[in-house]
Amino acid sequence: MTVSEVLARFVSETDFSALNNDNVVAAKTTISDCIGCTVAGSATEVGRIVRRVAQSSGGEGKATIIGGVSGASAQAAALVNGAAAHALDYDDILWSLYGHPSVTVLSATLAVAETEGASGRDLIQAYAIGVEIIGKLGRAVNPQHYEHGWHATASIGVIGAAAACAKLMRLTEKQIAMALGIAASQASGVRRNFGTMTKPLHAGNAARAGVFSAELARDGFTSSLVAFEGEFGWARTLNARTVPDSDGLQVMLGKPWELTEPGIVLKRYPSCGGTHCALDAMIAIKDQHNLKLEEIERIDCDASPFAHKVLLYPRPVSGLEGKFSMEFCLAVAAIEGSAALRHFDEAWINDPRVQALLPRISFNPRADLEPAISADAVPAEVTVFARGQAFSQKVLVPSGDPRNPMSTADRRAKFMDCADGILETDVAEKLFNDWERLDQVAQLDELLSPLRPQN
Repeated sequence: MTVSEVLARFVSETDFSALNNDNVVAAKTTISDCIGCTVAGSATEVGRIVRRVAQSSGGEGKATIIGGVSGASAQAAALVNGAAAHALDYDDILWSLYGHPSVTVLSATLAVAETEGASGRDLIQAYAIGVEIIGKLGRAVNPQHYEHGWHATASIGVIGAAAACAKLMRLTEKQIAMALGIAASQASGVRRNFGTMTKPLHAGNAARAGVFSAELARDGFTSSLVAFEGEFGWARTLNARTVPDSDGLQVMLGKPWELTEPGIVLKRYPSCGGTHCALDAMIAIKDQHNLKLEEIERIDCDASPFAHKVLLYPRPVSGLEGKFSMEFCLAVAAIEGSAALRHFDEAWINDPRVQALLPRISFNPRADLEPAISADAVPAEVTVFARGQAFSQKVLVPSGDPRNPMSTADRRAKFMDCADGILETDVAEKLFNDWERLDQVAQLDELLSPLRPQN
């Protein structure tokens, strides 16, 4: 069997009963988190521009564009919601993917689920399948694929999005294989665009392409059954570490599920995941020693060499660049003792306190902090020099990681922060509670109606 055929069989034969309670809880948690991120992202300039262009392009259907129209095509909803979900870089991480799973897989899955009249359990099942596939493919191709310059969120995410959509559309095994091959030729997204509006567009476009691939396959469109293998296949063309092995995939898929092993990381901070261990360390030092800004002489940050490959802006000039700047994130944390949505804008970039502190922050790679082949965090050690002393903190696993999880109260607070100024408080509270019981929902309309324009 080819890789496409193995994946197609897994998609076709897997049902909700294959998920244990831990898998279902993990899926509900990450789906709820991503919905919150999408609400927040819908109000950004990224969300507004993509929404405006997509809506002006026409196309009718049954899908909801969050913060926009209802009755959109599934492709348009997947595009806009995917871009919005990733606009603030507040969405979840799957380290085996080297990227963000939900912005592609969920955005595509939600659009098709609504179109198909699917239940909450249907949505969870399809989402879990999509995440499983991108995690297992990520294990095979990374880190070389990512380090070569591909944004794995999109270049691998599109495959999982297509698989999840194909499951919801109830395609035949042959049609699913065709959808996966079609998706392989739509893999795209280059990391040089990190820190710009195009990075979140990667996620939205991958979600849209996943929907499109499944729709084409449903209508009889074909692709190669060896689209992933061979000299000119997806894996070698995109500089994979290894070509995914069909025999290995048969053994690995769902054993265990990526949802729980390694598990999905929820972000406590709205910045690149490469900053999170360092932010945890900086905030802990400031809190434990009650440090004042005026006492800080300098800050040294040693981090995984991997962090230097993604944090491209030592002196950011925009809020988006600030999300990919270790120096800026540490400056904000040193001043505020936090790093929240409100900090990543031009006002904070130009804040005199930030500008004064940036030259006194060093960001250095350290080999012993390098993650393994399949990254599981971006470790960091921060040392703050103040009061004539050196205060150090090393963090290997960030808050929000399944090994150091956010509490339900923390997740609720994040959701409410994302909805602040966009949804009424009581509406946001109910929405969080409702998405947390997704597996009990027969029709998704009751969860989506509060996210549609009310005028």
